[in-house]
Amino acid sequence: MAFPPGASLPAELFLIPTEQPETIITAERLEVASGVATLIGRVKAVREGDLLTAGKVILGQNPDWMLATLTPRLFRKESIASQQLTRETTLDATNIRWDSASGEIDASDSVVLKVEERTWDLGTYTCIIISADRLRGFRGQNTLTFDGNVKINDQKRFGQGRHLDYYKASSTVVLSGDARVETEEWSEKNKRMEKRIIDGQRIEYRTDTKAMQSE
Repeated sequence: MAFPPGASLPAELFLIPTEQPETIITAERLEVASGVATLIGRVKAVREGDLLTAGKVILGQNPDWMLATLTPRLFRKESIASQQLTRETTLDATNIRWDSASGEIDASDSVVLKVEERTWDLGTYTCIIISADRLRGFRGQNTLTFDGNVKINDQKRFGQGRHLDYYKASSTVVLSGDARVETEEWSEKNKRMEKRIIDGQRIEYRTDTKAMQSE
């Protein structure tokens, strides 16, 4: 890290922590002004199973908040013992903001979320990709909401609508607002896979079992 010429160094920089920090951040340059820290160049932040990379990150205090810009990417790896699977989540967007007080994550413009799940025996693999204008989520809720030009793809389906709710714990997707899903299903009559289009104001389906219903 580098400080601009003439800048004074905060006394806190010379304190040796007595406990391991929750988050470790590295960057090429650090600027501090009016209680706001700006990290520039190859920024990397690591916290438990989360890894954030970006070209620029701004950190504020009281309450703590973070804004990542310049091709930010958030990667999370989770081990779900109850389902015996590993989940890897990758989020790309123009801006990614995190508010510590509310526990809210807010990503906007060109949002792309990729969720991959593999069972521990490697017998099952699922992957969904969701794109939208905006994403919001809250700490501890295991729910993500998407708004604006929403599109979703998995191995066999394509869907679109104006709003989407993704419930990670149950692997459930709810697409709403002029929703449409295109899929392929086996036709016993014709003995082949055939395209099926479903329209509705609300379409719900499970990404693991592929069960689907519409309203």
